[in-house]
Amino acid sequence: MRGILPVVKACAETQLDYSNYAECSEINSLQLGYRIDVQVSINGLIASVKSELHYVSDKDENTETVFVFPLDSDAAVYEFEAEIDGKTIVAEVQEKSQAKETYQDAVASGYTAVYMSEADNAGDTFRLKLGNLPAKAAARLTLRYVQEVDVSSDKIGTFMLPRALNPRYVPNPSDASFRIHTIQSGVTYCPDFTMNLNAVIAGGTRMVDLTTKWEFDVLAEKMDEMISSSKQLDNGIDFSIVLHYKGFEQPGVVLETGSADKNNPFLSTDVLMVNFSPNFENLENQVPCEFVIIIDCSGSMMGSRMEKAKETLLLILKSLPVNCKFTIIRFGSRFSSLFLESSKYDENSLKVAMQLQKNLQADMGGTEILKPLENVFKNRLSGCHSRQIFLLTDGAVYNVPELVQLVRKQKNTRVFTFGMGDGCSTELIRDVAKAGNGKATFVKDSDRLQSKVMSVLKASIQSEITDVTLTWSLPTGCTAINVPENVPAIFDGEMFILYCIISGNVEESLFGKSSVVLTGHAGDKTLDYKMNFVLGSKKQTDADNLYPIHRLAAKASLTEMEISNVKESLMVSLSTTTNITCKYTAFVGVDKHSKGIVAKGIYLFDIQIQEFEGTKFLELQIRKLKTDTCLSSVMMQLIEIQAFDGSWQLTDNFSKILGNTMEQLRRESPVADIDIWATALAVAFLRKNFLEQREEWEMVEEKALKWLSTKTNDGKDVLQEASKILS
Repeated sequence: MRGILPVVKACAETQLDYSNYAECSEINSLQLGYRIDVQVSINGLIASVKSELHYVSDKDENTETVFVFPLDSDAAVYEFEAEIDGKTIVAEVQEKSQAKETYQDAVASGYTAVYMSEADNAGDTFRLKLGNLPAKAAARLTLRYVQEVDVSSDKIGTFMLPRALNPRYVPNPSDASFRIHTIQSGVTYCPDFTMNLNAVIAGGTRMVDLTTKWEFDVLAEKMDEMISSSKQLDNGIDFSIVLHYKGFEQPGVVLETGSADKNNPFLSTDVLMVNFSPNFENLENQVPCEFVIIIDCSGSMMGSRMEKAKETLLLILKSLPVNCKFTIIRFGSRFSSLFLESSKYDENSLKVAMQLQKNLQADMGGTEILKPLENVFKNRLSGCHSRQIFLLTDGAVYNVPELVQLVRKQKNTRVFTFGMGDGCSTELIRDVAKAGNGKATFVKDSDRLQSKVMSVLKASIQSEITDVTLTWSLPTGCTAINVPENVPAIFDGEMFILYCIISGNVEESLFGKSSVVLTGHAGDKTLDYKMNFVLGSKKQTDADNLYPIHRLAAKASLTEMEISNVKESLMVSLSTTTNITCKYTAFVGVDKHSKGIVAKGIYLFDIQIQEFEGTKFLELQIRKLKTDTCLSSVMMQLIEIQAFDGSWQLTDNFSKILGNTMEQLRRESPVADIDIWATALAVAFLRKNFLEQREEWEMVEEKALKWLSTKTNDGKDVLQEASKILS
């Protein structure tokens, strides 16, 4: 539970339909006596979280209280309970309409009850209702969930605690199903609000404590050792735990044995979790692509986010391969495309795109993503090009399912999503990327968007690996069922996590060498990657009886079902069996011994809303931006004047950037072709001065080197000569 605002909307009626909350006109401040305690335990790639809200009612009558809070859409919530004046209510997962009826009947009859579910139109927003809370009562609300740690291509893991819930953009405000129940603007700080975080990291060393994140080195050889840390968090900003994994090159395998309860068909099975980074030989790079860069230009992108987006767009434009097609789409409440359809990447089209890049502004209103995507997909792909879509947004929308279904219908298309800043919808970013066989990347306001986007751009020009199958070699008598059933997108050299349900009796005497073979196609090539591992029992820990790997496998299966439009009944069955909520289920619990007076009022507590325009937060971000810009402006100036084919020309501007005169650089040239010399100087200059930003200019360099390889250098090693001049 995250950053709750001390704002109450008091309604005279006890009607439970959320649409009525928007009708309330009376808004009063409330002094709350509460705190939130969050315990995070990270072991390898799994984060286990326990979150407790301690709340004391100041009312002289029974009340019904509603809390709204964000949660990562990949979180598998498996336990919810409430303790009220010493009495415990343990909730269970039921089909959503049944759970609502159970809750409403209990509250109407005077019983204390709890209800918690995903919002109907936002899978990363939860609503928790506490009905018939006795006057002056103290309540402790506890939920537990598990979640995979996000791992980037450079083997850095991130676990994020979302603490900001941005307003969802409604594509059709007249549609009652998309009613918004959160405060629409402004930043409100709660001086009495306390959020305490305690984290335990297996294998963790060398902690760095920053305002918005902790950073740890995680060493594979020290996984039996723990490091812990605690702090009280500031209000209003998402908090991250960043993990620098070291020594995790080898595949990781964990077998989690099932429960003894044979009446639970899922939890009683054994589940295997495997993580590895496949490396495919002879994977073709630089396949012909059509690049569509879609940039959010809504009002919330104003300030540092738009400046980062502009700089990132410049890097993308200069890094595109010469054999591609491309276009740029800006969107907000409306959208605008640079070209009617994707244009060939050449000197003229790049010049037009660079003009747009310089004038990019956050001036297009809301966040309507569906229309620009529909516009992209109405244009057919040409020839052998594959379509690569880059979607950069800080937004949140209520029509994610519609976006997902649109994207998953597209062939020969990959969608890469980038969620910018605090409060960005994890459901939007994750689910659209999954449906589009791409990657989801989250970029906090303190991160460099540029390096993250360039890393993904590099992966996007590799051949797409399709028709992926897994073949398991397990002990005799055991078979494996993949979870999810359809293997998600795979990228060469990047961390890949999969689960399988083991059917058959896995006796300890059968433990031993096993393997899995991943087979796929890249164009007309067949790719194979074999991973050997030793199947052994999982070490027992205090958390074992919580079955985290089972929960994660179930969540992966539920997500796949939702994206694939599987029958609701199948999702409900798996959800209730594993006690993990989905869009069709909810937690509900009733204290049958608490019958009392029926509540007279409903009190709604909205999560903290972050709005960046006109706030001190914006001023801080702009101040930081100026510092970052000073550090990288020379690099960006040099990249900006690179030609579309990867070369540079020896001009006055070029010479000034390198801190020399044109005449002096010309005199030092070991070759007759001055463009060859200028290009070599530019590459040497980047290598010498901006090594820490290499990920951002690496593709710019590759393009330059490819251009140099086509030229005759009079037998000279121009790069070596350029390095000498600049040393």
